[in-house]
Amino acid sequence: MDVQNFNHLEHQHLNTTGKVPDTSKLDTSKIVLTPTKVYYLMMDKRPAEKVVQRNDVSFNTLKKPVDVEDYLKYYSSVGAEFNWLDRLVMPREELSARINAENVHIHILSINGIEAGFLELVQETDHVELLYFGLFPEFIGRGLGKYFLDWSIHKAWSYDPKWIQLNTCEHDHANALPTYRKLGFKDVRLAIEQRRILLK
Repeated sequence: MDVQNFNHLEHQHLNTTGKVPDTSKLDTSKIVLTPTKVYYLMMDKRPAEKVVQRNDVSFNTLKKPVDVEDYLKYYSSVGAEFNWLDRLVMPREELSARINAENVHIHILSINGIEAGFLELVQETDHVELLYFGLFPEFIGRGLGKYFLDWSIHKAWSYDPKWIQLNTCEHDHANALPTYRKLGFKDVRLAIEQRRILLK
């Protein structure tokens, strides 16, 4: 595997809490770059166990073209507490092009018909990246996190890649890295990178 495939400016998190910010009032003067530990991980074997179906759970793939403002609501709801800022400061035209690219697949988790989580996958020639993943704040603490992550891993493998990958950083929840490792992701490398944070 070519580890250069891990050199992304954006990043994803395992989220466990959050609130939806008013992006129109985001004070970009308070966004700064700071040296951050970033862990790059990959999985090269499909999980042996299948995801158990739940009657209260459904998944929906967003149809393209995906509306930028709708996308940002999902993105912000999951990542507000964990400095998900890259796409909030990205020019809207550029963001629209990215999320509507042919190889990008955005999935929404719903519980009893109510939207509860967000997954963004990027399908490359030989691998799939879990770029963003998380539950919406009101669904935290209901035992959905591991289920959603299991489903997300299986969904990534459904595109028949040679491996799947993700990265997480020290700004993420403390459970992120051990959870990924427990589910079968292997460490590829640790890097110090400049990542955006919002000063309080």
